[in-house]
Formats: sequence, C-alpha cells, structure tokens
Amino acid sequence: MKKAIVILSMLFISVSSFVKAQENKVSYKFGGFIEFKSYFDDYRSRVSRYDHIYFYPLAPKLNTAGEDLNSTNSLNASVATSRLSFTVSGIKLLNADITSYIEADFTGSAEAYIGMLNIRHAYFNMKWEKSSLLFGQTSHLTMVNEVTPSTVAFGAGYPFNPLNRNMQVQYTASLSKNAKLVLAASMFSGHNSLGPAKAQAQAGLPNLQAQLKFGDPAKVFGGLTFSYKLLKPRTADAQNNLISTTIGSYDINAFFRANLGKGFGIKWWGIYGENLSHLGIIGGYGRVDNTFSSNSNELLDYKYDNIKSYSTWLDIDLPSAKNFSFGIFAGLQKNLGTDALMDKTMASGDYTYGYYKDPNLVWFSRISPRIVYNLSKKLIFGVEYSLSHAQWAKSTDMKFRADELHPVNHNNRLEFIAKYSF
Repeated sequence: MKKAIVILSMLFISVSSFVKAQENKVSYKFGGFIEFKSYFDDYRSRVSRYDHIYFYPLAPKLNTAGEDLNSTNSLNASVATSRLSFTVSGIKLLNADITSYIEADFTGSAEAYIGMLNIRHAYFNMKWEKSSLLFGQTSHLTMVNEVTPSTVAFGAGYPFNPLNRNMQVQYTASLSKNAKLVLAASMFSGHNSLGPAKAQAQAGLPNLQAQLKFGDPAKVFGGLTFSYKLLKPRTADAQNNLISTTIGSYDINAFFRANLGKGFGIKWWGIYGENLSHLGIIGGYGRVDNTFSSNSNELLDYKYDNIKSYSTWLDIDLPSAKNFSFGIFAGLQKNLGTDALMDKTMASGDYTYGYYKDPNLVWFSRISPRIVYNLSKKLIFGVEYSLSHAQWAKSTDMKFRADELHPVNHNNRLEFIAKYSF
C-alpha cells in the first residue's frame, strides 16, 4: 500500500512538473473603448439598436395626397457599441501556446435589451507551430478579419459585409508561408437564420465552412470561403405525424486586398448564396407551392426552397494628410428570388409558410466617403456621409421577382464618431 502511494505521489509530481515546465509567465490584459456616435437621416429607414445599425431606406409610403410619409428626418445618438475585453496569454500546454479572449459590448442580444452586456467573443485558442485549434464563440468565417471596411458607421460595412458570431470549433493549418486552410463547424447563437430558432439544432448538423487564404495582408491578400448549412423547421405536423424534411443551403465568398503604396489601399469582398439571412443579408426560405402536387394536404410534410441573393462591397483607403485619413466605401446587395414557385399564403400580414427578410426589396446600395482625425492611436474623431438607394417592388411573382416597382428612393445619413481606446 505504501509502495503504491509513493508511486502515485511520484507520478503526480512528474505530471505537475511537466505542466509547469510548459507554462510561461501568464499575462493579463484589459482593453476596450468608449465610442460615442451621432447620426442624422432624412428618410425613414430600416434601422435597429437606437438607429446606429443602418440597413436601407424603407419602401415609399404614400398618403391620399401623394405625399411620402417616410420622407422625414431623424437624429439619434448612442454609446452602446462601446466595448470591454479581457485577454489571458502566456500559458503553454500540450506544446501549444494558449490564449483566451472575452469581449462584450452594450448592444444587447435584441432590441429590447439594448444597454445590456452582449457577448461578442468568448474563446480559447491553442496555437502550435503550423496549426491552431479554437473553441468558443467568435466570428463566422465569412467575416474576414484581414479584409474589413474601415467605415465610421457601425458594423464595418454591414449589411453588405456580414455580421455573425457563433459558437464553433475552428481549425487552422498553415499550408505554406503564404497559404492557410481554415475549417469550422459552428452552431448559431445570437445570429440565427430566419425561421424557427431550433431549426439548425433539429437538423443535427453544424454550419460547415472551409476557407483558403493566400498572400500577405500587408501586401496582396485574398481567398475563398465555402459554406453549407442544414435546417429542419418542423419535427411534426398538426396531426403529430413526424416530419423528416430538411432544407440545405450553400454560399460562396471571395475576398481580396492590396496595399498599393503611397497610402493607397483597396479591399473587395463578395458573396453569393441561398438564405443568407443568418449573415444579415437579404434571404430566407419557405414552402414550395403545392398547387400541382399530388400532396395537397397542408398539414403534412412539404418541400422548401431558398431565396438566393448576392452582396458585394469595395473599400478604398486614400493617402493621409498629417493626422487625417480618408476613404470611401461602396456596397450593393440584390435579391435574386427562388428557383421554385412559392406558397405566398399570408395571414395577419405575415407569410404563413415562409420566413423572409423584406422579400419585396429588389436591391439596395450605399456609397460612403469618410474623414477620420487621429489625434493619437487612442483618440479619434470621424465624419462619414452615406448616400443609400433602395428599389422596392409593389408586388412580386411566385418566385419573389418584381412584377411592379416603386420609384427608387434614397436616404442621406451624416454620422459622427468620437472614440477613446484604453
């Protein structure tokens, strides 16, 4: 018995020594920023979170005199995008350098909770010489950190550039000095696809992504992202018959950046896919019309189809002048409709068998020049002017393609930012 205790003690000491030998000096870093924003619009638009998240101008809304009720001014301000972060690094286990990171802002998880802490990132990353493995919540791979617009407006080009952070396992492998492969399997958290919240969980498959990155972000850089997700909106019908039907969707994303010298830089990003609603992009899915189907019982299982769309943006950095930096952003997003004829039955203003994000919106665009004054790396002031256009359909066919159009409308937004980082 004593011999066993001695052996176990020696084993424990050996393991402890091995772990300690891999540990470096642990470092802790608090960070974040205070961000004040104020913004003025001259046309009512789709917005959220104290209006600082801007989407696009709403469709014209005419009264009997022919006046557009949406042609009205709006002024607002917010500090909800201010952030706090905490990093722990310096630990080495399993021959990997481990870093953990937590970041939160005050935008809340929904409109009703604005002002409350909202977890943006919470993960730990294990990094080896030529690979890394991440567990936790962080950005969806379509949010390419190396290719991000430098806009003053919230969301770095959102909704042309996607906004999605989710729980995931992410693996990165260095294929060569200037080539990386990134694989991710993620479950939706705060940024779900439209439709039942448990549709992905019920399908039993994470959002699968593969990404290739090439080049040096400081010079020339680009890549491709491929993604597939599966949803199961229903598990049983009204008569408690089991439902087996799922709906899959894919998307393809490309990105590029180049630093051209003398202060010039260019960044481009684009995506095409089905039901991109989880990225904040026009999309959705619904029931295929069963008029010509042998199965006309709406209570039973039925097929779905996705709305397709694309989104793209271009961001240009211009030469700086002393402490001033300049740039211009341009974005375009378009609804491409469905392949199949869709069931457009409506009740109380909503589609009975579909989940769509503004399906009557045909396209919208934005162009935004900006000026930023960098007093130091910690204190900046900026102004950005955005001209947004939107084309809405008065009516659409059974594939959500426009039959009759409203005139193109627009909004002028002027936005100011004062930001102090710590």
